[in-house]
Parts: sequence; C-alpha cells; structure tokens
Amino acid sequence: MSDKKKSDDAQTSYFRVTDNVPEQTWYWLALGSILISAGFKLAKKDDWALFIGQWPPTFLLFGLYHRIIRPSTS
Repeated sequence: MSDKKKSDDAQTSYFRVTDNVPEQTWYWLALGSILISAGFKLAKKDDWALFIGQWPPTFLLFGLYHRIIRPSTS
C-alpha cells in the first residue's frame, strides 16, 4: 500500500468520526480537561494533574484541524 493511500485512509477515518462531533465540543473538552487538571493539582495528585493537563492542546488541535480542512461544514 502506498504512502499516499495510507494517508488518505487515515484522513478518511478521522473525518468519518469527527464529522459527527460539533466543533464546540473540542473546545469544551479542552476547557474541561484544564479544570479537571486544576482539581487534581489542588488535591495534590500531581502526576494525574500533569497527565490530564496535556490533553487541552490535543483537543484544540483537533478542532483547529477540522476547521481548516473542512471550513464549509462549520
């Protein structure tokens, strides 16, 4: 299987899942994970706080990528 074909399959799979997710969901997930991370930090569970605290950039990038690649559906 060529690299181009693999890339197209990955992108198709990504959009099959994310087309059904409203764009605002990604931003709410980022905000929620920031708040959960802060809660873990206040509870002195630093390892969990750091783990959860690394999720917001991922959620924001999913939302941004989807907006850039599929601007007509927003």
